[in-house]
Amino acid sequence: MSTALRGLAIVALLSMGAACSGGGNGAKAGPDSAALLQAGSDDADWIVPGKTYGGNRVTGLSEISPANVSQLKKAWITDVKDAGEEEASPIAWDGTVYVSTSHDNVLALDGTSGALRWAFGYNPAYELQYPVNRGVGLANGKLYIVTQDCRLIAIYAATGKQSFDVPACHDTSNTWYSTAAYVYKDKVIVGTSGGDLGGSGLVSAFSAQDGSRLWDWHTVAQPGEPGHSTWPGDSYVHGGAAVWAGLSIDQETDTLYAAPGNPGPNLSEYGRKGLNLYSDSVVALDISGDAPRLKWYYKVVPNDVHDNDPSMPPVLFTGNVNGTNRQLLAVGDKAGDFVILDRTTGKLVSRLAVSDQQGIFTTVPTLKGTFACPNHGGGIEWNGGSYDDAVNFFFIPSTQECAIWKIVYPSTVPYVPGQPYAAGPLPKRRNATGVLTAVDVGTGKPAWVKPLPYSAQGGVLVTRNGLIFTSDASGRVYAFEPKTGRELWHDDVGASIVAPISAYQAADGHEYLVVEAGEAGNQQTPNLPKSQSARVVTFSLSASPTAMNGTTGQPAATVAAAANSEGGSAAPASATVSAPYTSAQASAGSKIYVKQCLSCHGTHLQGVSGPALSGPGFAHSSLSVAQLYGIVSTQMPLTAPGSLSKTDDAAVTAYILAYDCVKPTGTTPLSVSTAVALSAVKPGAASCPPK
Repeated sequence: MSTALRGLAIVALLSMGAACSGGGNGAKAGPDSAALLQAGSDDADWIVPGKTYGGNRVTGLSEISPANVSQLKKAWITDVKDAGEEEASPIAWDGTVYVSTSHDNVLALDGTSGALRWAFGYNPAYELQYPVNRGVGLANGKLYIVTQDCRLIAIYAATGKQSFDVPACHDTSNTWYSTAAYVYKDKVIVGTSGGDLGGSGLVSAFSAQDGSRLWDWHTVAQPGEPGHSTWPGDSYVHGGAAVWAGLSIDQETDTLYAAPGNPGPNLSEYGRKGLNLYSDSVVALDISGDAPRLKWYYKVVPNDVHDNDPSMPPVLFTGNVNGTNRQLLAVGDKAGDFVILDRTTGKLVSRLAVSDQQGIFTTVPTLKGTFACPNHGGGIEWNGGSYDDAVNFFFIPSTQECAIWKIVYPSTVPYVPGQPYAAGPLPKRRNATGVLTAVDVGTGKPAWVKPLPYSAQGGVLVTRNGLIFTSDASGRVYAFEPKTGRELWHDDVGASIVAPISAYQAADGHEYLVVEAGEAGNQQTPNLPKSQSARVVTFSLSASPTAMNGTTGQPAATVAAAANSEGGSAAPASATVSAPYTSAQASAGSKIYVKQCLSCHGTHLQGVSGPALSGPGFAHSSLSVAQLYGIVSTQMPLTAPGSLSKTDDAAVTAYILAYDCVKPTGTTPLSVSTAVALSAVKPGAASCPPK
């Protein structure tokens, strides 16, 4: 498929009067590198995903205050057609709000009304895990996004038209992107996802001018590099250590901080037992030269067999410890550990468990299953928290949830390109609650703890006039008093929030809070209320009634029309194969699919918060029927893998085969024994929706 077709820009035309009105329409050039370096002092805009390169989400806007926060109301709501697990950090510049959506679309919205200025539509050629994107970067009049199908795309911020589209992965069989794009000194710096698929993590820099690759830094120590001996044998080849959540940069020293994730295979140390550098660590990289140089590392999670990786991007701040101001870094992991380091030396300052930890460091997953807390979606997640220098507290949301940890491979874990490289499926999700902990940086101990009714993964926004805002996964936004944790206000957006809150000043002079919400996706727990739809929601003190905007002009997520295969040939356009299942079995499977799978994989199997199960995106994985059955039986449903009966597993597999144009043979239903024998039968790229 051509780049032009993949990157179709849908431009919403504005009237001449609106285009000439105050507050900007995205036509203003910039921000340049100098402006981005001063992002912390630009309170009217939000031009870096984490507010500043240090990642501490603090605003100096002061219209919303402790005295009037109870009057805060929804200012505008814009529905998102590409409904999925929305995780993007909103960018606000010159009166326009920019958000990415789950399938790598980008929307430009009027900051005062939420009206669509333009929409950039993108259909990833394939999805390896689940559709999600954590936000765009902005510099010199361009937006930058990295995609699920391993592209780096630049878009003109004024028009939504594409500037360039270049390949951005070395291996498209096990690597993809979900991170926000960080533009620093004319470089687009990003980290790869795919560690759970047996990929090998990278932090990479590309030219912001033309997308050319400038350097790579391997998160898994390669042969000849310091730390390589921590990987037994050839275990480093599929070592994982993805940098999927984000990164931070100390702009005074040109030091980049990242927290590479768990090693592979996940849930087992078999074949890789050791320190496995630099997985589950914080690394400090000198990026002042032509190539990164490791300054120090700190191992956050040793001997990880519970998917405990430090998912929180490091947050940089100056905090007071024992009466002395120090240059600090905070990071958290999915085991619920909150860690503060001296960011100059990497030495530990304090470490605190903010989640219930039971058996997480004293047990290992087994064939029968072991009980441990937190679950893989518990602890501290990718939006982390923020520091308030007025009280010297760091505010960190976390999730309380336990699980039964089972494996299916007690020894060697098979590697299948594009599929989870793990000893077993991640555990079934359980009812979860949240906790907001205020950590006294001076002592490393909790100053106060606030329970929340649902899992808490939306990060924290600090205001310099005495407020902190956070959210829970049900879609509730809260305002708390920083010193005491007293709740001052809350409101509900009607959809799950697993994205951070940004703040900006619009053309009408009012301060706005903005957050993107949608499906809970792989963060769905049984006690979460159902999301109504995906949407961008703002709050302000404006007296104007709430503006409601529909999805007109927005692109929807669809099954890609052709495969984009950089590393191999494209999948066949149609399937001519057959398999032993019956039409009645497929019909029964369709009903089970609707009940158990549709919310994650979509009505047309196109992928919503789970990967596509039909079309070229699905065919990119080149799965056999045997492998497909294995995925259905061990990894689905996404939040309760392995919970279906064998009969239901076979029926759902039959339905997927029928949808993928694999013809039934005879009257024999698909079964476990027949499915596992079909290792040579592979669906193609065609889709045959039932009539």
